[in-house]
This record gives sequence, C-alpha cells and structure tokens, in this order.
Amino acid sequence: MTKRNTREIILEEALNLFSVKGYQSVTVKEIAQAVGIKDSSLYKHFDSKQAIYDTLLEWMNQKFEETVTYYRLPQGEMESVAREYGRHDLIWLKKACEAVFLFFLKDPQASKFRRMLTIEQYKSDDAAKTLYNWFFNDAIQFQTDLFSEMIRQGTFRAGPPQIIALQFYGPFYTLLCQYDNMPEREDEAMALLMAHIEQFASIYQISLQIKSQ
Repeated sequence: MTKRNTREIILEEALNLFSVKGYQSVTVKEIAQAVGIKDSSLYKHFDSKQAIYDTLLEWMNQKFEETVTYYRLPQGEMESVAREYGRHDLIWLKKACEAVFLFFLKDPQASKFRRMLTIEQYKSDDAAKTLYNWFFNDAIQFQTDLFSEMIRQGTFRAGPPQIIALQFYGPFYTLLCQYDNMPEREDEAMALLMAHIEQFASIYQISLQIKSQ
C-alpha cells in the first residue's frame, strides 16, 4: 500500500473541513490540527490557505480529465467529438453519462469539492465563479457546441442548441443535487438518469440506420 505524503494529507483534510464548514470558516490552524502537525509545518508545504484551495482546484481538474480519459470519452476538436457521439449508440451514451454523473456524485474528492463550492458561493466571488464554470457555464456551453455541431452533421434533429443543452443538463444536475448524501438510493438515481437519456435521445438523436435510408 502506497504511503500518503504530508502534502496529500493536508489537501484531503482541508477538503474535508471545507466541505462541511466552507472555505472562509476554516483556519490554517484547524487544518494543521486535523493533519496532526503544527501550523509552521503546514507552511512548509503551502504558503497560505489560498494556495491549498488553488491546488485543490488543479487536483479536481486533473481527476476529471483522468476520468474522461479512462472512459474514453471524446476530446479535442468539436467536429471530431460530435462525429464520435453521432456514430455511437444509446448504450454508449448511457455509459458516458453514467461515468460523469458518478464521478461528481461518488468520487470522495469531487463530491466534497462540489459541496464546498456550494457552501462558499455566497461568501466568495472566486468560489461562485468556480461553481458557475464547473457546473453551469462550461458544461452547458460544451453541450451547446456539441449539439450544434451534431445538428450540422445530421445526427441530431434541428432545434435551438442552447435550449437543447438546457433540456439535457437540467435533469442531470437536478438528480445530482437530489441524491447527494443518499448513497443507498444510487440505483434509483441511475434509473431516473437512464430514463431521462432514453427520452432525450428518442426526441433528438437521429440513428445511423435512419440517416442511411
């Protein structure tokens, strides 16, 4: 078993505290106490509490990229990404959505990071901006661009791309919030998510069989 270094423990304990009390309400002393070290020892690893937050943000971005890569979700130029989504069937789309949904719902660090941002958004402009970018602006903009390109390529039915993106993402995020802190009801959450994807695909997706006729 790989032994965790002090820097990693500091990040984990800080995130544990941030996810319960919020970033602003946690002191460096509290983080040091949770780790079991002195304040002065903590500063050997991080210059400030802000440096811990910045590192956590980098950590979360890296973990998400690793998840996307692990599940082989399309990345790169939107034209090629849209082509990949357009040529795959509904089973593949469900697996892709399941991977992202479970990452934010169950990954220990990702779920705590989301909770921290939710708590802190009303106290910190930086936290509010991060929450907005991670869970709203970037997600909806990506899907808007994706659906726009899929419509252009003929694998999606015509319609206003941004509204289609909202129709897709709204239930996704609602279920994420609804079933947060209820691990015993994960199967129920996944069943609803899969039903939503099926309904969405039946309305907008043009299958390759229909397109080739």
